[in-house]
Amino acid sequence: MAIMSQLFWGVTIGALTSAFSLLAKGLASIGVIGSLGWYGFKRHRERRARIERED
Repeated sequence: MAIMSQLFWGVTIGALTSAFSLLAKGLASIGVIGSLGWYGFKRHRERRARIERED
């Protein structure tokens, strides 16, 4: 019975660890992609404003 309990505990902890790891990687990916998009949009807007001022 103790072996079954340890096996269950190991599988449960492994599944939770895997789920939280996947969630953290997903959030990190969304954060990086969002930051790059925001930075690119900001640069594009500044470049466009600079060109309009020169005209």
